[in-house]
Amino acid sequence: MLKIDFWNIAFTVINILVLYVFLKHFLLAPVKKILEERKAIIERDLDAASAAKTEADRLKKEYETSLRLAGEEASKIVEEARIKGQSEYDRIMEQANRDAARQKERAGKAIAQERERAMEELKLSTAELALSAAEKLLGKQSKAEKDRQLYDAFLGESGDCHD
Repeated sequence: MLKIDFWNIAFTVINILVLYVFLKHFLLAPVKKILEERKAIIERDLDAASAAKTEADRLKKEYETSLRLAGEEASKIVEEARIKGQSEYDRIMEQANRDAARQKERAGKAIAQERERAMEELKLSTAELALSAAEKLLGKQSKAEKDRQLYDAFLGESGDCHD
């Protein structure tokens, strides 16, 4: 059967204690050291991730701010361009209206001058035509007949005055 001996128990306890010290020194200490190092690495990585997240949030806010400012600046530039374009359009239209008015005035003067010249030509043509007709009319009548007509007209006027 099983014999329980004091020395056997004492050597077993001593062996367990030696094994414990040996394992603690050569096995548990390096494992503990590795776990401590991994814990430090994990904490350092978490701190770096937290810092990176903080930096990313800061950059995101800067980006959003710059984007908003760029949008406002773009709106401002577009508005300024619209205002400049409208003023340029107004200036060009005003110049075109002035030019059109000057051309209309010049055309009116040219038309008036042309009308005057046409009227003068018409008067001259009418006078020439009347003279030509009178010459033809007088040229067809004989000299004696003309004289008689003039004499009759003179007597007619004299007779009217005496009546």
